[in-house]
Amino acid sequence: MQTSIILATANARYGHTAFGLRWLHANLGPLRDRALIREFTIRDHAAHMAEALLGYDPRLIGLGVYIWNIGLITETIGLIKAERPQITVVVGGPEVSYEYEGTPLFNSADYLVRSEGELAFADLAARVLAGLPPNEKVVCNPPDDLSRLRSPYNEYTDDDIAQRTLYVESSRGCPYRCAFCLSSVEGSVREFPLEPFLADLDGLIERGARQFKFVDRTFNLRQARVEAILRFFLARRIENVRLHFEIVPDRLTPATLDMFAQFPPDALHLEAGVQSLNAKTLEAVSRKQNVEKTIENLRFLRDQTGAIIHADLIAGLPGESLDSFGRGFDALVALRPHELQAGILKRLKGTPLARYAGPHKLVFNTSPPYDIIETDLLDTGTVERIKRFARYFDIYYNSGNFPQSCPAIWKDASSPFETFMAFSDGLWGKTQQTHAFPLAQSARLLFEFLVKHGGMENDKAAALVETDFRRIPGRKDRLRLR
Repeated sequence: MQTSIILATANARYGHTAFGLRWLHANLGPLRDRALIREFTIRDHAAHMAEALLGYDPRLIGLGVYIWNIGLITETIGLIKAERPQITVVVGGPEVSYEYEGTPLFNSADYLVRSEGELAFADLAARVLAGLPPNEKVVCNPPDDLSRLRSPYNEYTDDDIAQRTLYVESSRGCPYRCAFCLSSVEGSVREFPLEPFLADLDGLIERGARQFKFVDRTFNLRQARVEAILRFFLARRIENVRLHFEIVPDRLTPATLDMFAQFPPDALHLEAGVQSLNAKTLEAVSRKQNVEKTIENLRFLRDQTGAIIHADLIAGLPGESLDSFGRGFDALVALRPHELQAGILKRLKGTPLARYAGPHKLVFNTSPPYDIIETDLLDTGTVERIKRFARYFDIYYNSGNFPQSCPAIWKDASSPFETFMAFSDGLWGKTQQTHAFPLAQSARLLFEFLVKHGGMENDKAAALVETDFRRIPGRKDRLRLR
C-alpha cells in the first residue's frame, strides 16, 4: 500500500523517541497502514530532511514542532513547498499552538492543529485525502476523551525498546498555575484508565523494555494512583529497571516515600521541580510550595532511598535576585542531590508569564529558546554569569565525573554558590568557552583551583582529582597535576 502520510519531527537527540507522533499514528484508524513515522535530530540539515520526506512521495506531511526544532522545521517546510507545493503540510506541537499568527512557519504550512492532535489530526487527514479539505487553517478541538484513544505503545519498535528512551503517560494536565509553565493553561488533570495502562506497561516489559520515562506533569498528584503504579513495578522485581518520574516534592506522602525506599538503588530517577525557595518569587509566579516540606522530603529521598535525585532551580524569575537565587542553591546543595540544574527562565508561548505585566521588569530573547536577558534585579552581565555557572556546574557536578573533587570546591565555604561562582568566573577568564571541554582539561582546571584558591595541598588535590579521573577503567590520559 502506498504511503500517503508521513509523520515527522526532529528530536533533540537520537536517544529520544517522538512520543507525540506515535500517539498520532496509533489513532489514524483506517489510515494507519498508509502512514509512516520518520524521525530526525536537530543535527540534521533541512535539505536532508526535505529530500528524505519527499522520497516517500506523500500527499500529507505532519510535523511536530518544539522550541528546539522550530528553525529547522520552518526551513524544511520551505524546501518541501518550493519543490512540491501540492503536498499538504500540517504542523502541531507546543511551539506553534500560541502566538503563531504571522510567523514564517504558520504562513508556509497548510494547516495548524492547536489542540491535542490524536483525533483532530486523524479527522483532518481523512478529509484531505478524500479531497474535502477544511476551509479553516487552524484546527482546535476540545481536549480528547482519553478513554477513546488507542494506545501508542505498540508503535515502539524493537530497536526503540533496545536503544532509546520510552515515554509513557498515565495522565495529562496539571492542577497548578505556575506562570512559567505551559501545563498551567490546561486547567485540569485527566487520567488514562489505569488497568489498560498497566497492561500496556506489561506488554512493553515482556518485549524487554526496562527504561520508562513518565511524562506526567505531576506524578504524585493522587495517592491511590501513585501507589498502584509503584506496586505494579515492585511486584515484578524487574532487574535493571529505570523509572523516571516528575514529582512535586512537598506533596509526597509518607506512604509514597516508603514505597520509593523499597526500590533498589538507581531504579528511580526523581525530577523534583523546586524552581525557587524565595517566598516572594513563588507568590509572583503563582506557585504553591511548602518550602520546609520540600526540603524535608528531599532529605529523606537522598538519605533513605536509592533514588537518583534531580532538583531544578530557575534563575531569572520575578523578584529573584542573585543573592536569593544563591541562597536557594546553597540550601539544595546541602541536601546532596545527584543532579542540580540551574536553569534559565524562558518565555514559553501561551504561559501566563508570556503576558506578564507585574511590577518586575522581564526582558526576554525574541528567538528560541526565548531565555531571559535581564530583569530589574539581574542585569545582562549577571544573567550571562549565571548561564556560565550552570554550564560549568553540569560539567563538574551533574556529569558525575568528579564526585569527590567537585564538592571539595565548597567543602569549607560558607556559600557553595559563591565559591563555585568564583570557580566559574575563573574558568571563563581562562578559557572563554563553556563547551568542548576535554575531561583532562576539566581535571587540570579543577586541580589548579583547589590548590590556588581552595588552599589544598598540591599532593592531596592531585590525588583527589586523579582518583575521580581514573574512575573509568582504561583511561590513559596523562594529567601532569604534580
